[in-house]
Amino acid sequence: MPAASDQYTKVEKYIYWLLLLTIAVIPLQQDVAAAMVAVTGCLGLGVAFLRRHEKRRPILPRAVQILLWLLLLVGYWSLHNSADEALSTYNFIYVVGQYTFLVWLLLHYGLGRQQRDIDELAWRDWQAWPRPLQIISVVLGMSLFVAAYGVVQHFTGVTPTEAWIDNEAFPELKTRVISTLVNPNILGGYLVLVLSLMTGLLSTVREKNWRLALGAGILLCGLCLVYTYSRGNWVAWAAAALVFCLCFCRRALLPLLGIGALGLLLAGGSVWHRLISIFGTEDTSVALRFAYLESTLFIIEEHPWGVGWYGYQFVYPEYDFYLNNPNVIMYHCHNLLLNITAELGWQGLIVFLLLWGCIIWHAVRLARFGKSFWLRGFGRGYVMAVVGILVGGLTDHVYFNMQMGLLFWLLAMLIMLCSEFNKNLTKTVAGAEDLELSLQKKLGKLK
Repeated sequence: MPAASDQYTKVEKYIYWLLLLTIAVIPLQQDVAAAMVAVTGCLGLGVAFLRRHEKRRPILPRAVQILLWLLLLVGYWSLHNSADEALSTYNFIYVVGQYTFLVWLLLHYGLGRQQRDIDELAWRDWQAWPRPLQIISVVLGMSLFVAAYGVVQHFTGVTPTEAWIDNEAFPELKTRVISTLVNPNILGGYLVLVLSLMTGLLSTVREKNWRLALGAGILLCGLCLVYTYSRGNWVAWAAAALVFCLCFCRRALLPLLGIGALGLLLAGGSVWHRLISIFGTEDTSVALRFAYLESTLFIIEEHPWGVGWYGYQFVYPEYDFYLNNPNVIMYHCHNLLLNITAELGWQGLIVFLLLWGCIIWHAVRLARFGKSFWLRGFGRGYVMAVVGILVGGLTDHVYFNMQMGLLFWLLAMLIMLCSEFNKNLTKTVAGAEDLELSLQKKLGKLK
C-alpha cells in the first residue's frame, strides 16, 4: 500500500502540472482551454477514484459547499423553463461541466498534501512556492503575454475590429485591440481582473525586484486597456482603483488622481471622445445597451422564475422594442446581475449572491489578516476585482464568455485555497514576519 500511495502521489504531481498548463491556456484559446479542462479533469478523476479510500480534509466550509451545489441545482432546474430545452441542456453540460471540472481540480490539487510554513519558503525558487501562489503567478504571467500582444496589435493595426467600431460616431477611431480574446470588451474585462491582482500584490510586496516587475506589468496591462477603447472597463478600473485606495492605501489616493489627470491630458482625441460619449446615446452601442436593459426588465417581470440557462436568446425577440428584428440573435443581456436573474430567476440571483458574498468575505479576511504579504495582497486584489466586475457588469456581461467564466471561478476558488492555506500557517511565524518588517522600517528611519 505505501508503494502504491507514493506512485499515486507522483501521478498527482503530474496532474497538477497539467492543471497549471490548463490555467495558462485559458486566456489564449477557448477551444484548446475546453479540451485541456476535459483531459485534466478526467485524469484527475481517475486518480481520485484510485485513492477514494483515503480521507481528504475538505477545503470549502460547509456553507460554501451547500451554496455551490444549490447553484448547480438551480441552473439544472432552470433548463425546464427554456424555450429550447435540448439546446440549453447541451450548453449547460458543455459550459457548466467545464466550470465544475475546474473547480473540482483546484480544490483537489490546488493545495497539495504537503503544506509549507512561511519560514521554509525561498522566494527566488519558484518550485518552493506554495501551490496557490504558483497558480497566481501563472495567471499573471500569461496576462503579460496577452497585454503585450494587444499593444502590438494596436501599433501594427492588423486587428479586424470593424464590428466593434461605430464609424459615424467615432470617425477617428481605427483600431480596438482584442489580443487573444474574442472582442475588445472581453479583453478589457480580463485586463481589469489582472490589473486588480497586480495592484493588490504591489501594495504588500517589499522586495524591490518584485515591485519593479509588478509595476511594469501594471503599466503594460494599463496601456493595453486604453487601446481596447472599452469605456465600461475604463470606468470599472477607475472605480476599482478608487475603492482600493480608500480601503487599503489612502496615501496613494492623491498620486492616483494625479496620474489620472496626467493621463487625460496626454490622451488623444479618440480617448476623450470615447469618454465623453459615456454620457450620451448618440452612438449605437450606448443606445443598444439601454434598450437591452429595458427589454430585460420586462423579461424578468413576466418570467420571475427565469427563462432557463442559455434561454435568453429564445425570448428576446418578443421583447425587442428597439431593433424590432427577429433575425437579430441576442445571446445575453448586457448586465451581469440582470442576465443571471433573467435566466435563473430571482432564486438563482439570490443563491449566486450568497455564494459570491461568502467568497468576498474570505477575501476581505485575507486582505486584513493574511499571514504573509502575498496572501494579503491577493485578498486586496480580489476585493478590487469584485468592484471592477460589478461596475463593468452594469453595462456588459463579459462573463458570458467561457474563458472569462473559467477565470471567474478560478479566482473564486483561489481565494478559498488561500484562505485554507492561511489557516494552516503558524501564527508565530506570521508574527515574526511582521516583527521583521517593523524592524526594517525602524532601521530605515535611523539611517
